Amino acid sequence: MTTTTRSLYRLTAGVCSLLASIAVTQAQLAFNNVPTSGFSAFSTSSTPNTFMGGGYNLAAGTTAITGFDVYPVNTSGVNYTGIKITIFVWGTVNTSGTVNATTPAFGNLLNTYTLTSAGSFNTGFYFPFENVPGVTPGISLSTPLNIPSTQIGLSFNYQGTTDGVNYSGANNLTSIISSNAPTVGSEVFAGYYRNAGSPTETDGNFTSSLRSLGGLGNFQSLAVRIYTVPEPTSLALAGIGAAALLIFRRRK
Repeated sequence: MTTTTRSLYRLTAGVCSLLASIAVTQAQLAFNNVPTSGFSAFSTSSTPNTFMGGGYNLAAGTTAITGFDVYPVNTSGVNYTGIKITIFVWGTVNTSGTVNATTPAFGNLLNTYTLTSAGSFNTGFYFPFENVPGVTPGISLSTPLNIPSTQIGLSFNYQGTTDGVNYSGANNLTSIISSNAPTVGSEVFAGYYRNAGSPTETDGNFTSSLRSLGGLGNFQSLAVRIYTVPEPTSLALAGIGAAALLIFRRRK
């Protein structure tokens, strides 16, 4: 093996290691209705709204979820020093148009995720839980969640604390509604669910009808970015191209 060949081998190996690192740290969008500019955000003052949910069609080929960007809003009148976020992920969405105790909005609960965050969550503001939009999720799952199809349901519950210990839900500590057309994926409904029915609607599922805000048109679902793993083929092709480019430069 010549000196030049050994150098090229080391260079190619280094590129492969870099690509492996990128695969771990980066993600790909499966759904997005939160543009980085021109975001049209609304909240509902109709109560109760401590639990809210919606149906989402993810990008074709999505088989797993790796994270979320979420957008709680606080118009409760209380300034919180911390917030607890709970996300319910459902494997089936009721699209029959009939939602009741027998046929609720969602089925096949895949997983529930809960986390807390300390900080100033003052009334009158919404709070983006995001990192690098479209690249790195604000909330990353420790293990990718496999999904049975590209249609899922999501429910959100937010609880606040004023002492850093005790958390409780409150009306109008809830989810932002986006009226932007999705740039990735699509909405199952032009609307959203909130726990407006019986008191049992506190498990992330809903037995009362779909809701909507007048005047928002065909796009109004809870604001969220949903992330998945990068496509293996695209990542491999990108790696081959980068390695070839670096090798070519070395030879010159």
